[in-house]
Amino acid sequence: MNFQHLEYFNELAETQYMAQAAEKLGISQTTLSYAVKKLEEELGVPLLEREGRNIRLTVYGKVFKEYSEAGVQQIQEGRRQLSEMALGESGKLSIGVAKIVAHKFITDVIKDYRQVNPEYRVDFNLKRAVTGKLLDMLQSGELDLAIVTTRPGEKIAGFDLVPMMHRKLELLLPAGHELAKQKSVSLKQIEQYPYLAFGEEHALAGIIADVFAKNDIHPQISSVTDDMRTLVDLVAIGEGVALLPKSKYHESAGAIAVPVTEDTSYTISLASRNLAQEPKVAQKMASFIVDFCQTRGLTWS
Repeated sequence: MNFQHLEYFNELAETQYMAQAAEKLGISQTTLSYAVKKLEEELGVPLLEREGRNIRLTVYGKVFKEYSEAGVQQIQEGRRQLSEMALGESGKLSIGVAKIVAHKFITDVIKDYRQVNPEYRVDFNLKRAVTGKLLDMLQSGELDLAIVTTRPGEKIAGFDLVPMMHRKLELLLPAGHELAKQKSVSLKQIEQYPYLAFGEEHALAGIIADVFAKNDIHPQISSVTDDMRTLVDLVAIGEGVALLPKSKYHESAGAIAVPVTEDTSYTISLASRNLAQEPKVAQKMASFIVDFCQTRGLTWS
């Protein structure tokens, strides 16, 4: 069924004057009559009948008018949505965020995104997990974008990684610890104290393991946890020391972070499968997240 013929019929059904409808549509009366005739042939029933100079809907025409108007409206809405999607102004986005990044970061991103683009109609589905899990979800198509932790300069096969920020790990100590007043500490000093470690699945576990291996450090691991705040709280009560990114939560929990002299840097990156092939809405959001991160910075759990 010809969409344009439906539009013509709707206008004629509304005005019920052939000349007036043709003029409004910018077509000849012959073209308008032909469009209605083709619809009637396709439907097998008369839609209009003449009443002097006027046109009147038949009983079939009255019923079909409701469906035709609804159909045209839906198709026009579909066209509009497709146009917005092509421009990156509407769609659905699934974004993963590494657990190391505070909840408030992604909500601040979305808040700013809405303020900058009030006309955009984008629905967000947010997931939090460790980096390995987020990459699995990206690979399966469950996520469009993910904020993950990576080693400096790391490349991961099958993914596009955009470095957004470089961070350093610091040594977290109980407030009264003998090293707490030093301006900096050496990784070698860690070997003297019980060390609190992340489980293998945590985003920082591999990064910290690389730092230790690179500097020939062999910590005395006393406890293992996958939860950063639990680890901070354990440090605060004197259960051991740990390497962590600096966070406002440390001091409130009663722990102190001291800089480390060796290189303990890692990278926060935006990951995607193939950003150039992603929908425009994902490309625009990726650019927005990178800009936001580089101008406002990240916050940490």
